[in-house]
Amino acid sequence: MAQFSENTFQFTPEALALVGQARLAYIRKVYTYFSFGLLAAIVGALVSMNTGMVYFAAGNRLILFVAYIGAFFWAQSSADKPTRAVPTMILFTFISGVMLSPLLFSIAHSYIPETGVQVIYNALFLTGIVFGGLTTYVYVSKKDFSFLGASLTIGAFVLIGAILINSFFVQSSNFDFAISIIGVIIFSGFVLVDTSLILRRANEIPPTSAALRLFLDFLNLFMFILRILTGSRGRN
Repeated sequence: MAQFSENTFQFTPEALALVGQARLAYIRKVYTYFSFGLLAAIVGALVSMNTGMVYFAAGNRLILFVAYIGAFFWAQSSADKPTRAVPTMILFTFISGVMLSPLLFSIAHSYIPETGVQVIYNALFLTGIVFGGLTTYVYVSKKDFSFLGASLTIGAFVLIGAILINSFFVQSSNFDFAISIIGVIIFSGFVLVDTSLILRRANEIPPTSAALRLFLDFLNLFMFILRILTGSRGRN
């Protein structure tokens, strides 16, 4: 039987330094791709709103939704393919921006134009603050929040059910406001979970897949914060 001494699995400082460098390179790559994804979504929304594509997006939501789902699965299945990983991720995030454009267009034209656009900017700014703060907290504290994943997933399904119930049956602005607050809490939790996974499972998850997780966390946070801001204006 093989005998192992207490030093068998000890690593040299040089080996640990290489591991640290590889992890840092992976994290940089993930957040670079995440930034590309956000930029592509913003471009998608702006192109749609300024070319009339927004009317197609508003009138053909089912077609766009199918394209959105298809692009997501294509991006996920291409995550481990070097030549397709980034282009398919960019395509998905661009379509996400196009899907969001009718809502943004409506908000921008629901108030005085400058005020409507300011609401969108405020939501984007607050989302960046929340996302950045939570990400920084995970990296500074080194805490592992991955244990929250299952509970948050269940909470997300319950949240979807509550949104559908309110949309078709209750139709209460106060209930919608409560749903939006819960949505912010749930997707703030997902930011903690996904950042923990990126920090602890470097190179186990393809970088574009990790970037997509962060992108979806950011997008949903933005959506619920936007709902809160527009809802609060409607109640005033």
